Amino acid sequence: MEQDLKQLLEDWQAMRQLTLDLLDELPEEHLSFTVGKNIGTIGKQYRHIGDVQICYNEAIKTGKADFNKYRRDYSLENSKEKLKAFLKEVNQEMLKLIEENKDAKIDWFGEEWDIKQHIKALIEHEILHHGELVVYIRTLGINFPKSWELWGL
Repeated sequence: MEQDLKQLLEDWQAMRQLTLDLLDELPEEHLSFTVGKNIGTIGKQYRHIGDVQICYNEAIKTGKADFNKYRRDYSLENSKEKLKAFLKEVNQEMLKLIEENKDAKIDWFGEEWDIKQHIKALIEHEILHHGELVVYIRTLGINFPKSWELWGL
């Protein structure tokens, strides 16, 4: 595997680990918490992160980005263990797909992206949700895990 793809995947794994670390810190009863009307619960945020990664995985398989085919298994939203297992499962699938398709080209809404551009976009999506999760966690007054110190939290 070329070095820049390897580094990008390490960066991705670090972002996903932050997501999992925060879920570990969160008391399960707070999965149903929302910060406001039409915002969604914390559990929904985590389920959505995994659903979007399914779309990224499908894009590697099909060569076309399409974010209209979420799995949307709402039963995951109330269980930390189910959410963690789901996020780990879709991540392992993606890593395997990348290993098998390092030279994949993906039609991103009319632009041809390589696998590195695709993964960069996934990292950006994860970071967007980190920002949203910060609002939830701060509103609840929960401590951030030690790994989040890199963000000054």
